[in-house]
Order: sequence, then structure tokens, then C-alpha cells
Amino acid sequence: MDEGAFAAAKQGGEGAVVLTAHFGNPEILRALATLGDRWRVNVLVHTAHAVRFNRLIGEVSGSASVRVIQVTEVGPDTAILLQEAIARGEWIVMAADRVPVSGNERISWVPFLGEPAPFPQGPHILAGLLKCPVYLLFCLREGGRHRIRFERFADRIELPRKGREEALALSVGRYAARLESHLRIAPLQWFNFFDFWRPAGLQPPVSSDKFEGQ
Repeated sequence: MDEGAFAAAKQGGEGAVVLTAHFGNPEILRALATLGDRWRVNVLVHTAHAVRFNRLIGEVSGSASVRVIQVTEVGPDTAILLQEAIARGEWIVMAADRVPVSGNERISWVPFLGEPAPFPQGPHILAGLLKCPVYLLFCLREGGRHRIRFERFADRIELPRKGREEALALSVGRYAARLESHLRIAPLQWFNFFDFWRPAGLQPPVSSDKFEGQ
């Protein structure tokens, strides 16, 4: 692990959003359990299998500090729950590499491994609403060992009313670029089993020529 970035985050004691990906699982569970040994970590999952995920977390560490919150969409009740968690200094962890399961179009098309790809705006919107530091967490298997990559992504994600879509696209694009940098090191550790660039028949709004050279 990047002990410097993690130590700084721990010392700060602030609530934070941690963006991760379907990368390095199930090793990422160990990383979350390790965080949970220090303070409460709330994991947002868009799945009907939150109970199973909770059980997996328990098998990894037995820590009661990791709480899984199942969501389809973040409504007012969930937003209040998460704001209260941030105020207590807790962390909110969510994957940011899957398009919305609800089928809505809150996505940004950004360059990713040579092609425009759709990434969800939701994690970035939520981080902006929570007004807290944002980190990235990935886990790679290197030389028979698992290495946690932990880095600061932003002090805050600012989404002004004017130019909001551009700000979202910029934040999503930065996340995609950081994910890509890790995938190039260990592409087979990315748990992706569908056409990531054209899921459910989605098509980019413009020609991919727009992304050339970016």
C-alpha cells in the first residue's frame, strides 16, 4: 500500500469517498476489511446480493466495521444516511466502473483504452454532494503478493451549475485514466464479462474521432 497517502488520510480523520473498481476482487475485500479495522467503512453495492457480500466480508476479517448498503438509486433517505456517516468521519466506498443498473442515462463517454467508453456519473455526483475528500483504491496481484494502490483523487469534486456536465466529464475522465493505468499493468485482473464499450447496445453520442489524441 502507498503508506504515505493512507497515513495522511487516516491522520486527517475526515469522512471521505473512496472510488474503486471491479479490479483485483476478491482481494479488494481484504483491503476493505483492513480499512474497517480502523474505522467504519460503508460499501455501496448495486446488487441484490448484498447479504452474500456481507458474508464474504465477514469471512475475510470478521470485522463489524464494514457495512454494506444496497442501493439501486440514491434517494433522499440514503443521501441523509451517507451525509451523517461522513460527518462521523466514516468512509463511503463504491465502484465507479459500471454503468447504472437502473438503465438511466447518467453516464459520461470518456477515452478508455483507445475507445470511448461509458462510465457512471453517479459516484462523482454523490462525492460532489457529500463535499469531502475523494480517494482511489485498487488492488493488484504482483509477484505472488497483493498490493493495494491508494491515492488521493480530489480534495473535493466541484460541480458548479454552470458547466456541470463538463465538470462531470472531467472527473469521470480522470477516474477512467487512473483505472486504465492500473489495467495496463494487470489487464487480466479486471473482472469484466461483457462488452464494456457498448453495454446493452449503448452507442457514444459522437464519433470516436473526438477522443483521438486525448
